[in-house]
Amino acid sequence: MGTLRKHEKISVNIEKLAFGGAGIGYLEHDEKKLVVFVENTIPGDSVEAEITRIKPNYLEARLSNIKKPSDLRIEPRCKHFGICGGCTLQNLKYQDQLEIKESQVKEALSHIGGIKDVKVLPIIGFNKGEEGPWFYRNKMEFSFGTDIDGDVTLGLHPKHRSYDVFQIEECFLEDSDIGEMLKTVAEFMNENNISPYNYKNDSGLLRTFFVREGKRTGERMINMVVSDAPFLKQKEFIKMLVQAKNFKAPTSIYLTNQIVKKGHRTEFVENLIFGEPYLNEKMQLENGASLEFEILPQSFFQTNTLQAEILYKTVIDLGGIKKDDIVYDLFCGTGTIGLFCAHKADHVLGVDINESAILNARANAEKNGLNNIKFYIGDVFEIISDRVEKPNVIIVDPPRVGLGDKLCEHLLQVSAPKIVYVSCNPTTLARDLKVLCSKYKLISVQPVDMFPHTYHIETVCELAL
Repeated sequence: MGTLRKHEKISVNIEKLAFGGAGIGYLEHDEKKLVVFVENTIPGDSVEAEITRIKPNYLEARLSNIKKPSDLRIEPRCKHFGICGGCTLQNLKYQDQLEIKESQVKEALSHIGGIKDVKVLPIIGFNKGEEGPWFYRNKMEFSFGTDIDGDVTLGLHPKHRSYDVFQIEECFLEDSDIGEMLKTVAEFMNENNISPYNYKNDSGLLRTFFVREGKRTGERMINMVVSDAPFLKQKEFIKMLVQAKNFKAPTSIYLTNQIVKKGHRTEFVENLIFGEPYLNEKMQLENGASLEFEILPQSFFQTNTLQAEILYKTVIDLGGIKKDDIVYDLFCGTGTIGLFCAHKADHVLGVDINESAILNARANAEKNGLNNIKFYIGDVFEIISDRVEKPNVIIVDPPRVGLGDKLCEHLLQVSAPKIVYVSCNPTTLARDLKVLCSKYKLISVQPVDMFPHTYHIETVCELAL
């Protein structure tokens, strides 16, 4: 076989999915077995693909055509599948999605972490009763754009095209009436000659449109982000949203000005123009009680409320948290994991470097009458290294980049009897576990599917000395 070249067509049988969603196949070349990544494919597909990138041990290729489709393929529910970059696994049965995600966790632990004899528990899927694995998100961000005729669109970006926006007519991720709402808002803007913001000439008004849902309370918050220009149809806009018959009325409406000045940090000025300042939400505890949260437009809150309850219960169970335990909740964000633990533990200490998140966490603790949890702003390990009281359990929930070697070494020095690692990225999780397992034993691994129909995977790991 000759030298491989970009744009060359190759035939590949897709055997599995990589974390991130690309299909993986193999190509024999010069007595080497090269890994080939092909987007928009699923296991069992036989495809023709065009090489787009050549590396010593792998290739990336663009799908040209499917010669023989996989038996696993199903008809996607959403009409926008293939255009929208959101639900890339919607053409797989949900059970197949779960099996693939579980296998990705096992493979990352084995190939990256060198961990082979660990108990990976069956993945916990999301099931919303009769509705199935749909309508789970409590927040979505939509963008304003224009179509080829110059009309306003309100929807999402096509995959790999961040400056284009297609009009959403239906979406099965947040609520069943979202498509009707977005179409109605776009029609209102067209009728009133209100245009999207244009970055090139600094003109226009409309930027983004956020919809938040209280999955336990039924409340809805709208936050429309606009440029630093007057919105002359504000009263009519409120009336249109509140009195609409084809979608649920909001309980709160914000108009946020995004102020961009050269040489200055981008500023967001939030203005409540209708309803309550907060969106109220609840999360149920296993004892039948619930935690209450007041959510502002910029507040971080776990995106899948119902599955987050299961995720946090899993953290408590794997941590074996008891009433005399001291728990450290590191990278705590707005403190939801720590607040769940506070109902079980003697004392919880939460730490995060994000000041606004910590202020929100403190407010949440006060609202729920929890006096046995304290939140601190700053570098995680600088704060805990000076503490006299040592933890029985440390919970870490880092961002996608994981902990890294330095922070893992800090954890080894603290030597808490138990660590619970919550991860949203199995590859960085496996890398970190390789370091932590030099001292700790990995007892169990529990994958949790927080985002059906996407490649994302949440994993909870129990480590003990």
